[in-house]
Amino acid sequence: GLVCGPCKVLVDKFDSVYGTCDGYCASINRTCTGAWEEHGDSCLVDHPMECFTQLKSSDAICECGEAGVAPASPPPPPSPCDEQSWPDVDHGLVCGPCKVLVDNFETTYGTCGGYCAAIGRSCTGAWEESGDTCTVKHDMACDQSIASSDAICECAALAPLSPG
Repeated sequence: GLVCGPCKVLVDKFDSVYGTCDGYCASINRTCTGAWEEHGDSCLVDHPMECFTQLKSSDAICECGEAGVAPASPPPPPSPCDEQSWPDVDHGLVCGPCKVLVDNFETTYGTCGGYCAAIGRSCTGAWEESGDTCTVKHDMACDQSIASSDAICECAALAPLSPG
């Protein structure tokens, strides 16, 4: 194997085994921090590419940072809602930003307004879902109750503080 720099190597069997530099770096428990198409089986860079770029080429130059070290490009911002921490998310299903499939809907919360209030937020959307998925059967109002164990609720990023 050709070493092209610190943590930077010419990867052989690129398209047949790894597909992307993300794939190569993950295979050695590291994070991709750079990717390039090389010129003539050497460390000469033909052009830069993204870590997720798929190439129809048997080799490419990949740079892999240490495991768990964030790549040079900033990661996407976390959701303003941290949906994973919300209670009663059915099957852990997050349907969009601040939008989840709520379990125990009828018995515990009654409405999406009730669900959002329970986590200190205000309701911004409500839907009846189809078959325990994020597929919308029909729109509902935030204060609408339905005889169903689950529904899709969307809550504001943070509920506005009440005056006083």
